[in-house]
Amino acid sequence: MDASENLNLPYILPAQAQKHVTHNEAIKAIDALLHLAVGSRNVTSPPGSPAAGDRYIVPVGATGAWTGRARDVAAWQDGVWTFYTPRDGWLAYATDENRMLTFEEGEWGLATVSVAIPVEVGINTTADATNRLAVASPASLFTNEGAGHQVKINKANAGDTASLLFQTGWSGRAEMGLAGSDAFRVKVSADGSTFNDAMVVDQATGRVSFPAGAVGLRPQLTGNLTYYVATTGSDSNNGLSAGTPFSTLQKAIDEAHRLDCASYDVTIELANGTYAGASVVRPLIGGGTLFIKGNETTPASVVLSSGLSFRNGAQVRVSGLRIAIGTDLIHALSVSNGVTLRLGKMEFGVVGANADHIFADSPCQIVLEDNYTINGGARRHMNIAMGYLTGVNRTFTLTGTPAFTQFIATSSCGTVALSNPTIVGTATGSRYIAETNGVINTFGKAATFLPGSTAGTIPTGGIYA
Repeated sequence: MDASENLNLPYILPAQAQKHVTHNEAIKAIDALLHLAVGSRNVTSPPGSPAAGDRYIVPVGATGAWTGRARDVAAWQDGVWTFYTPRDGWLAYATDENRMLTFEEGEWGLATVSVAIPVEVGINTTADATNRLAVASPASLFTNEGAGHQVKINKANAGDTASLLFQTGWSGRAEMGLAGSDAFRVKVSADGSTFNDAMVVDQATGRVSFPAGAVGLRPQLTGNLTYYVATTGSDSNNGLSAGTPFSTLQKAIDEAHRLDCASYDVTIELANGTYAGASVVRPLIGGGTLFIKGNETTPASVVLSSGLSFRNGAQVRVSGLRIAIGTDLIHALSVSNGVTLRLGKMEFGVVGANADHIFADSPCQIVLEDNYTINGGARRHMNIAMGYLTGVNRTFTLTGTPAFTQFIATSSCGTVALSNPTIVGTATGSRYIAETNGVINTFGKAATFLPGSTAGTIPTGGIYA
């Protein structure tokens, strides 16, 4: 043999003349190939002014002095390009790519190293079969390479868990993630065993709920809601079923005002019995109508012993109630300040001599949506100042000849508009009074149409039509 097996370095032969030439040739090859680092493997034309020792891997299609030397290592030595033909397994570092290359099966490619993947990794602590990656450290940092960084926790099925668990003394205190479903949950525990949902985000709608309640936030409705009230109930109940009713109407109204109704309606159902009146001081948050409903078949079964008051833009429908008040100066229904009140089937009993069945003293709207009964007297059945009351094809049934100062009174541009009304029964007192531009419009009914024992009057600009 006259050359080495791997690098093909020439041997000095016995009795060889000029041994230094062969020796220097081998030294040059070692200098070129040991710790091989090439400038590039993609330059097709030899550089015009190479530096001594520059090395390149000649690519396919190279020109000039590199023609026909594809895949060889070209080294600039002693002012000329010297070429070394690689063998399988040679390694070269490409400085322009910052990559290690290997020559295999006649081609240069990226060097790959097969590394055994450890089953468990512990950093400053011991991993185990469950916690296969364990880190003991004051902090852990995951930073970006490029624009951002994601931490991904994957689970196999919807019923599995993918979450972050926070512990105290190795006992769980808070958990967030997909725990047992695909809804995102935040839940907490006092003992590491029993967890309570604090927040749940539905994956289909994105709607957030707070099962344990939220301080400073209103529960948001996802559909219409009914509260129940019964004389056998308690205001410490939740009022959400007939088996857990509130005991007072006002409690149910107050609970409705704590909600974000999201345009859904709230109904308050009163079981048969007698109840105190209540006040509705504003509209439902988020829109929707407040329905106050008693017994719509027999309103006399649900009695209010004091009046209902509506203010400040409330949107309400009342039906199935009998209102009978023993205290003077309390109106059965008091309406003001932008309220829209819709009345269903009702029964009006006796109220005080200085109070009215239906009273309005500022801009508002009252709509009669059903027939009703009047079996008790009042100062006025309707007393509308500035507001607007309307009803179409309504029947008013009077029993027992109730007494009124006036059956209907309007003033200050207040209007009562009754289209095609029907009166059944009689009453005593004046039929009406329309004053200071008040309007009573019966759409052509005679001045004697409304119930009463004396004529109506229209002082100071009032209108009866």
